[in-house]
Amino acid sequence: MSFRLFFFLLVFANLIFFAWTQGYFGGIDENREPQRLTSQLQADKLRIVGKAQPPAAKKPDLACRTINGLNAAEAEALKAAMKTGGAGEATIQPLVELKPHLVVITDLPNKAAAEKKAAELVRFGVTEQVPVALPDGRHEIVLGAFASEAEASEFLAALVKRGIKSARVDSREVPAAKVRIEARGPAQELLRQLPQLIAPHADATIGDCPA
Repeated sequence: MSFRLFFFLLVFANLIFFAWTQGYFGGIDENREPQRLTSQLQADKLRIVGKAQPPAAKKPDLACRTINGLNAAEAEALKAAMKTGGAGEATIQPLVELKPHLVVITDLPNKAAAEKKAAELVRFGVTEQVPVALPDGRHEIVLGAFASEAEASEFLAALVKRGIKSARVDSREVPAAKVRIEARGPAQELLRQLPQLIAPHADATIGDCPA
């Protein structure tokens, strides 16, 4: 009889504990999961936020400079050195091409003789002429400059037909044609490296790019 009583008391105690844990006696545990879910405010608006992205790296300031006084081969070497050293890019722009084949009247002993010959040429209808004073005091008159000897010879033949027989073709060595370089790149590296890169070239100069 005592065993049966103990059994019923144990069952009754379990029922009382269960009712207490469910809040039937008024003492509701605020930390229970169902209670927390019902107390959430605007739970549908919750969003999972990822890690903040680091700020983008600041782009370096850019600069532009022009370089004059180099020939085409020197300009190509400068362009390659700029790219290798991280100073930027270079754009090469050819200037006026020097033409080595001249149609010229030479051996004029002085300025007076050159002026007399120039007046004679005008009477033959030749108005395009360039008088040149030579270092030794002599003068010459250039009537045309051509890229090839064939072009110069053709022009001379036309002058001969007009009665001008003192001109001749004179093929001369001319310095390599100069070019203009426009260099663009990170300001710090470009401005630091350019003076060093052009230092071996006495005729090279650095200037600002056109606005």
